[in-house]
Amino acid sequence: MATSSTAHYLTDNEIKHLCSKTGNLEACHKLLKSDHRTAKVDAKGLTEVSVDLASNKANKIRTQLNSFSKATHDSGLRNLYNLCSKNYDDAIRDLEVAKKNLHSGAYKDISIQINDAVEEVKICEIVFNGASSDRAHIKKKNKDLEFCLNIVKVTSDNLNKK
Repeated sequence: MATSSTAHYLTDNEIKHLCSKTGNLEACHKLLKSDHRTAKVDAKGLTEVSVDLASNKANKIRTQLNSFSKATHDSGLRNLYNLCSKNYDDAIRDLEVAKKNLHSGAYKDISIQINDAVEEVKICEIVFNGASSDRAHIKKKNKDLEFCLNIVKVTSDNLNKK
């Protein structure tokens, strides 16, 4: 992550202020601080960290969905896992485009990609609404990613104000 020598590094209080806009300041701050890059990061760098954290979370969940699909003997449930995995593929692609927008300076376009990724996660949630046995753990995974995507939205919206 390259920053110029004149970049304004965000203070811990500035990061907390941004996190307060997510609805869960503590969880947001803890998540962002889990990445060593936040020790010395500017606004653009913080957005990159948040995109990377969301991408990592989405990839992990997609891998789990694929594992669940292979492990189940219920063909209906397998189909739901596969459908949801495809939604996560699309969300991951949206995050890749968001990162390209970040690097090209197209900050306003980042929120479009994040909104698209959120929609993919919501479709996965809808897909599992009828599957009572596996609904709770999938819902939790979807909510975790939605939270990460919300952090990306907040950090990228901050870039649009600069």
